[in-house]
Amino acid sequence: MEEQWRIAAYEPEWKDIFNDVASTLRQSLGAYASRIDHVGSTSVIGLDAKPIIDIQISVLDLDDTRSYKHKIENVGFVFREDNQDKSKKYFREIAGTRRTHIHVRQVGSFSEQLTLLFRDYLREHPEDCVRYALEKHRLFALYQHERTKYVEGKGPVVWDIIQKAHLWSQEVGWSPSVTDM
Repeated sequence: MEEQWRIAAYEPEWKDIFNDVASTLRQSLGAYASRIDHVGSTSVIGLDAKPIIDIQISVLDLDDTRSYKHKIENVGFVFREDNQDKSKKYFREIAGTRRTHIHVRQVGSFSEQLTLLFRDYLREHPEDCVRYALEKHRLFALYQHERTKYVEGKGPVVWDIIQKAHLWSQEVGWSPSVTDM
């Protein structure tokens, strides 16, 4: 699945892929998942992206991994205990299957809300989608074989967009819309 380490033009099928995976997750998790949302660049129509589906699952108690870990693993994902980001629990696809990142976050947490705000802002502001896509293409050309540098390089444009999203959220009274699944 290494062919997914590229920047691709937006594909409408990404939404269908999300819906299929999220539906399976919803069946497995039931009401334990307060929200299941398509996040990341593949969730923004028209935005070039790495063709990797990012799914955010919001739970009431992030630290209660006993309640959700096996339910996510049972539908084909592997818990990544080596994840250093303490604001989420992280799961990946089983080796050899389509690349999918599962981010489990606490309902109402800063990281959960910021992820949704960033997505929603980009969905409403195509000019920033273009700017973000151009930067991703530029960085990919520079760091195609250095993923960490590619990710770190996106920081300035991401934080600039987050600042704009913050101001926009105040102007429109933003709150997360209904969950995607």
